[in-house]
Amino acid sequence: MQLEDLQYITIDGDEIVSDKSGYRNFSKDIALTIGYLLGVREDFLEKIVENPEEYYNLKETIEKNDSAKVIRILNNIRSNLMLMFKKVSRTIRIGSSNYTPLYNMDEFKDDFRALRRLDIDISTGRSDINEYLIKINNEITKHIDKVERLFPEWVEFKHVKYMFSMPTTNIKAESEKFQNNQNCYPYKRYFNWKDPEEMGNILVTDAKILELIYQNNGKYFQDYSKVMDASDDVKNSINEFINRGKKIQIYIDGENVDPYRFASAIEGLKDHEIEKIDKIVVYYDNKFSSKAWNMLHHFTCGIEVEPVGVDRIIEEKSLVDHKLVAGVSKAVYRDEVDSIIIASSDSDFWSVIEDVEAKYLVMVETEKCGHDFKEVLREHDVFYCYLDKFMTSEDNLFFKTVFKKELEQLIKETIKLGNAKDLFNEAIFMSRADVSEAERDAFFNKYIKGLTLTIDKDDDFNLVIPE
Repeated sequence: MQLEDLQYITIDGDEIVSDKSGYRNFSKDIALTIGYLLGVREDFLEKIVENPEEYYNLKETIEKNDSAKVIRILNNIRSNLMLMFKKVSRTIRIGSSNYTPLYNMDEFKDDFRALRRLDIDISTGRSDINEYLIKINNEITKHIDKVERLFPEWVEFKHVKYMFSMPTTNIKAESEKFQNNQNCYPYKRYFNWKDPEEMGNILVTDAKILELIYQNNGKYFQDYSKVMDASDDVKNSINEFINRGKKIQIYIDGENVDPYRFASAIEGLKDHEIEKIDKIVVYYDNKFSSKAWNMLHHFTCGIEVEPVGVDRIIEEKSLVDHKLVAGVSKAVYRDEVDSIIIASSDSDFWSVIEDVEAKYLVMVETEKCGHDFKEVLREHDVFYCYLDKFMTSEDNLFFKTVFKKELEQLIKETIKLGNAKDLFNEAIFMSRADVSEAERDAFFNKYIKGLTLTIDKDDDFNLVIPE
């Protein structure tokens, strides 16, 4: 299913998605967040997801950020000001027969009240709409950086930021562009779009909105694995394989499998399926494989994980494949395991599938698995799926946990400061000064506890000692 294949219907002149089945495997949180910030009506946003609760749960998180609420209101006013330019101009012109301040017009008064509750006042006391737009633009610029935390770290926020900016050199021309192309914009909400074009509902998935906003700022979005999940057919096949098995074990070639993608695949299993998996065995090269395998057991929903470190006898040759083959053989013949899931893109383990009778499912990765091997699996009716199609969560706790641990270890190995008290006493001794206990305590509190680590313009670490 391509993004352009999605079907839409029109309600009250606004396009919404009608066929949700075609995009259920695409994430939508980023699209919904952007839609919220743009000021899109909530009844339209809730139609983007299969269950409206998905939107309202996300909204609860978004609205903990006051700047998000400010930007939503401001962009709503900005969009309506430009769409209703002539009507607003006549109504707020001082001296006109039907003069009404902007903040008292029916279309704007609720938004102005909401802004005041957030201590934002954009009133100008004048009748020039362009002055209002300038003030709104300035307020959005002030608040936009504060909503960066609402987006995953892998999103290049500068493209989102550009989206909410407005060219100030010719506001009149920008307003006219928006008015003339209003049906191209999502639910007629303005954003800084260089060349508006009809693209259907751009908020339908994260993939579609990210493609647009990256291209709009001269770049290309390519990290589709972050926003597209494995198809329902793939997930159903895995579920069916597990449900058919009596005793299931998973064997992982830790040299060529992404531990974070594997964890994502496990996260998608139902409770009764997790209970059927006896254990996960990971064979990894002590020197060349990811250290994440030793922490996998914290992220497998309670399934036992047995990490097996494998040393090389010859530097050029890994023994992981041999260990995996031996492990599967023992599991089938000794432990009466009838169903085996193998996570590896290497064909070296094919012999165990060919010679050891059991039901097999193979998890591979797109770029690591050759066409010939996949053809062999198909010819022998061995189901395989792509691990890299399983979408990792936006806030990948597994990766962050491993990264922080590795970073902490590297910093300790690199800086090697040792014990703070010992370091202090050595400095006192080397100073050859007669220092009282009170002075020692004061010096320790000021100079040792006050130490800070900074990074200079060349990205080198520097220790800064207080003056």
